[in-house]
Amino acid sequence: MGKKTSKKIRLTTWLQVREAFRSKELRQAGYSEGAVVMSDTLLDLHGKAHRERRRIENRLFRREIFSYWEHEILGRTINVTLNPFIKSRKGDLSVIGYRCAMNLTATIAGIDQNPSEAKQTETLYAIVKKFSEGATLLHSTRNKDEVRSEVKEAMAQFAKDFYNPSREKRERLIQENNEGALSEEDLPKDVLTTLLRNRKQLGLTDEIIFREICFYLQAGAHSTANAFTHTVDDILNWGLRYPKDLDRARSDLSFVQRCMHESLRLNPASPVALRRPLKDVELSDGTLLSEGTEVTLDLMLANRDSDIFGEGSDQYNPYREVPEGIPRWGMSFGAGMHACVGAELDGGLEIDPERPESETLFGTVAIMAHALLSAGGRRDPNNLPEHDPNSERKHFSIYPVIF
Repeated sequence: MGKKTSKKIRLTTWLQVREAFRSKELRQAGYSEGAVVMSDTLLDLHGKAHRERRRIENRLFRREIFSYWEHEILGRTINVTLNPFIKSRKGDLSVIGYRCAMNLTATIAGIDQNPSEAKQTETLYAIVKKFSEGATLLHSTRNKDEVRSEVKEAMAQFAKDFYNPSREKRERLIQENNEGALSEEDLPKDVLTTLLRNRKQLGLTDEIIFREICFYLQAGAHSTANAFTHTVDDILNWGLRYPKDLDRARSDLSFVQRCMHESLRLNPASPVALRRPLKDVELSDGTLLSEGTEVTLDLMLANRDSDIFGEGSDQYNPYREVPEGIPRWGMSFGAGMHACVGAELDGGLEIDPERPESETLFGTVAIMAHALLSAGGRRDPNNLPEHDPNSERKHFSIYPVIF
């Protein structure tokens, strides 16, 4: 007999959360409030529709493509984004992280823009920030209808200034490829091109393709920027106690990756995931998830499960050892059908001293953090960081740094 449950249940242990993530009978339920951005996107789909779209998009999110983005695009993007702040000898960690992540994510999503054009970058930055506010509406403390209205305005501006020109260009290139005038290799390696080429197969409307690009922009920029800010913050705090480790972080990218994985574990992009059982599901420990129950997967607690992560599991320790088969970042990239498609792009590959250097992926977040630290970035002693008052999530709204 399973344990009785109420209409709502919270899963808090590592094993419970992992099993729930992997169950095909638990449907994504966390984005109904943010449907203005998230409706019919990959993260919100379930079953056959999800499998088919994921299979198509996975062709783009392959390790060799990640390696190309990390080695050929990321460095230039970081330099263009970071240099103005270094020259002025000051900046805001949240702004730096968001702009850098946004510029890279735009390339991946298929939105043409020039990171070196300040006005264009500012415009896209404001738009994507508003998309993120819409997608995370569940955790917003603002009037939700007011936020939705602002998001719709941002989407209209995005369509006019960025999406429509980018789409028209890709439609033209796809046509040239179909006619044999352009090789497969010369087509853009981005989500928009992939969706446009497979829209009939997937049954995608123009509206769904548009929202999918909005989703990719906000998801990639939002989660990457927050992970970057938390990673730098944790390294700086650790450096107050262990100055030699801060010096090491300024010169050793592999150590920054280790620090980043620990930050991801303690600060998942979403502190919870919501699911709704399509039928009664009994977990291996006997916990019954009744059909229609609202199930909360508590990632914050699962990632701090002392049975998995050992003594002091709620404390930051970049030297933490984890059991074999357990990712150092915990469940922060999810698991199962909705595991983050960009996990290796953001977090790199699991640390393995035996992996050849040519096959190493350090991850976007670690490379961004290392670039800032190696440029001498540190907390501004005269201006303290502040958390976002409009969100229940632990996000920094202001984080002044100096170089």
